[in-house]
Amino acid sequence: MNVRPYTPADREACLELLRSNTPEHFSTPEEAEMARFLDALPGPYFVVEDGGQIIASGGIAGERDGITATLCWGMVDASRQRTGVGSKLLVHRLETFLAAHPQIRQLQTHTSQKVQAFYAKHGFRVVEVKPNGFGPGLDHVHMMRDRASARS
Repeated sequence: MNVRPYTPADREACLELLRSNTPEHFSTPEEAEMARFLDALPGPYFVVEDGGQIIASGGIAGERDGITATLCWGMVDASRQRTGVGSKLLVHRLETFLAAHPQIRQLQTHTSQKVQAFYAKHGFRVVEVKPNGFGPGLDHVHMMRDRASARS
């Protein structure tokens, strides 16, 4: 497995990752939102390749407050979940971004209740839940953690 920076040539493969996770983890309308995101990245975005196939992707971006970073559009192909790929990608995102941005003090993610346990395992805590915030059956779970606990 290789983690590398996203290129525009990866766009369709990343959208296919989202489709492999719809409707279990994403709602159908989120595809257009992700496409817009990929066309105007707010920060570094990475893909995980295995055997020449993209099996995961995710990014991270700094917020205007200068001390918060947000995890963006992290996902693993539905057939490869629970194999360690997501953890490998998360650690890469954090290590890469935090090394370049020492001022960052807190990390956040906006996820669903279906992925909340993954982030909790990596030190994130729930700060707000909006039932059906991403669509029917997909709660919007806002989670945060301090930079100090970023060593997963």
